[in-house]
Amino acid sequence: MKNDAMSVKGVLLRFFLLYTMLFITAGLLSHYFNIRQNAGVNMGILAVSVYWVCYAFGKRNGRYFSKTEKTAVVFGLASINIALQFLFTAAALSQSPTGLSAVALLFAAGLIGSLHTVVIYFFVGLAKKLLI
Repeated sequence: MKNDAMSVKGVLLRFFLLYTMLFITAGLLSHYFNIRQNAGVNMGILAVSVYWVCYAFGKRNGRYFSKTEKTAVVFGLASINIALQFLFTAAALSQSPTGLSAVALLFAAGLIGSLHTVVIYFFVGLAKKLLI
């Protein structure tokens, strides 16, 4: 079996698929078991998803990201995360009887996105430390 190199696009695609799957699964399980999902669960899902795809890149390619690749990966992962947070938050708020304004939605997505970007940056770097 040929060991093909993984590209930055491959990292982003794997992250999108894994993060979305875990996020939806956690939401369905928390709804099924009537458990209130919290920020810790979301951060855990994010951390596992980021770490796994970055570690997989290093293992498959036999190296860590170059500086340019790391910048692209952090920006790409943060963009995917913010977009998904916005979509899931909008979907949840649309089911809320009180409803919130679009401004509140944008503020919440921006705040969560900022915090998650720090987590993304940390776990991209952690993958490097554990590869060496």
